Amino acid sequence: MNSYFSFQGKIYMGLRLPSGKPGALRWINDAGKLEITLSTDADEKTESYSGNRMTAARLSKAKKASITLSMETVSPENLALGMYGQVTNVAGGTVTGELLPPSLTVGDVVALDHTSISDLVLTDSTPNAPKTLTPDSTYSLDSAANGMVEIIDITTQAGLVEPFKAAYSYAASVNLAMFTEGAPERYLVLDGINTVDGSRIRVSLYRAQFDPIGTLPLINDSFGSLEFKGSVLFDARNASNSALGGFGRIELPEG
Repeated sequence: MNSYFSFQGKIYMGLRLPSGKPGALRWINDAGKLEITLSTDADEKTESYSGNRMTAARLSKAKKASITLSMETVSPENLALGMYGQVTNVAGGTVTGELLPPSLTVGDVVALDHTSISDLVLTDSTPNAPKTLTPDSTYSLDSAANGMVEIIDITTQAGLVEPFKAAYSYAASVNLAMFTEGAPERYLVLDGINTVDGSRIRVSLYRAQFDPIGTLPLINDSFGSLEFKGSVLFDARNASNSALGGFGRIELPEG
């Protein structure tokens, strides 16, 4: 391979096995950028006999590799990588007697404990004979998908006693809590293509460790993306093989 280049391709991630090889890999979907930066730390010695303090020697101290990655699609796994989180599957179910906040008034909005809800019923705390609140008069289900309830006017029903209680069904969902895991480390593989001439390239990084995403774009006027930065850590097991090296390798077609 000896040509101009402009690469695209699929990026896969997975856990590194004790053997140094990748385990099962997951395609992260559309990635707009993948960059590797190589650098060294060094001490330089300047001589003191010429009057010009010229560099006489250079001592290399450390070799480093860093990575920059832009993910253009959102998924639970991609978010977990950037938020140091754990993906948890929540089974669907039912709720009875979920207490709403006290002292509700016109225009207040309540976030229920679950999302994707249906069959919502609100009752009050009248002893022995709780009253059922009238939907679309005392309250409205503003967002069933996200469990948001708006109070319209609770004075339309006489004698209501707070706190109100919610009963409903909810569908299965995926939960992702921030900063519940340590720094994620992944084996990364790029299955790339040179769009100039159609030739292929494979890049393998054995131990890519990512920083948390600096910004999570939630509301904006254009497409969002997840920007990752991190380091490629030294892999002592693969370093013992000169064809693999201690950080990663690039495989190109012959010729």
